[in-house]
Amino acid sequence: MKKKIYIVEDEPLIADSIAHALEKDGYSVCGIADNAKEALYDIEELCPDLILLDINIVGTITGVALAGKINKKFKIPFIFLTSLADEDTINKVKETNPSGFLSKPFNEAGLRSNIEIALFKFEQKKEEKKLIENSFFVKNRGELVKVNKTDIQYVEAYDNYSKLVCCSNEYLLSFTLKKVSEKLDDANFIRIHRSYLININKIDSLFDGYVFINNKKLPIGKSYKEALMSSISLL
Repeated sequence: MKKKIYIVEDEPLIADSIAHALEKDGYSVCGIADNAKEALYDIEELCPDLILLDINIVGTITGVALAGKINKKFKIPFIFLTSLADEDTINKVKETNPSGFLSKPFNEAGLRSNIEIALFKFEQKKEEKKLIENSFFVKNRGELVKVNKTDIQYVEAYDNYSKLVCCSNEYLLSFTLKKVSEKLDDANFIRIHRSYLININKIDSLFDGYVFINNKKLPIGKSYKEALMSSISLL
């Protein structure tokens, strides 16, 4: 699928020239605006993969200020395209953490390489974030041990504590089962009983009111059965 690029540029001839170059290189230009208000509306509607952003644009909101709004609201990578390269401008630009900066006039090869690098780095960051979100650390005899969510089979309540049962280890946590569920905050983990929280991807079978995970027989509470059945795929 073609990557969608949005252009914010106040000079129509330059905007058209950039759009033509991008389409020739296999990108999809999903929109063009010359002001921040229109750009913000379009970006929300069109969800581009990357934004090319001029600093001097129409209206009271500059390209640098628009970049700050993009960072807060959309988390979409952007590259500045500008004829301004003075120290004050560069310092303001750096604060927005752009994915690139190209001084006008620029050539098509430079534009293409900046876009490819920006998109690559953005995807890398997303993958790194995903890895961080899918793991956490637990205390185990004075040591902090990394646990991947995918390794968790189930969690069992022990009064105000919980036992975290993984594929190869078990850990005692100083949290209630409810608190563990809140911290995991993952649709793959579901309560099946007041004493059990399970990873639905680890279920081997269900039979006669029980869930079986790695030869462990776990009871299904009556009030939890409907939610459990709606969370698994049946043919």
